[in-house]
Amino acid sequence: MPEPKIIDDAVQAAAGGGTMGAVFFFLRWTWMQVTGRADRKQMLIDAQEAKVDREWETIREELKAERQADKLRVDRIERQNQALRFAFHHVAAALIRIDPQNPAITQAEQMLATAFPVDFRLLAEQAESAISAVPIDG
Repeated sequence: MPEPKIIDDAVQAAAGGGTMGAVFFFLRWTWMQVTGRADRKQMLIDAQEAKVDREWETIREELKAERQADKLRVDRIERQNQALRFAFHHVAAALIRIDPQNPAITQAEQMLATAFPVDFRLLAEQAESAISAVPIDG
């Protein structure tokens, strides 16, 4: 009966190999599922980050363009205000020569001072420091 022993050993070896093959197949399949899901999640996260980066870049460019437009507008308004102030002083100087007691000049100067306050403290400090820097010959 040596034959059945060899066949039994062959069957057991085949069954053991098949079981090991199934175990390795299951482990490989499980590993691929876990890593595949992680890879898919990472791809989705990367795509979402790229989308957010593009949106932020668009927002930055829009803000930069708006800031530049605002700067140009403020510069234009400042030039207009300066021109109006100079024009007023020229007209006021001519009017003072003609009618020095005209109350409209005083009222217009007060309106300009309210609309465009000038801080004379810095000018006064500079004048005082300039005066104190001049040597007194005695």
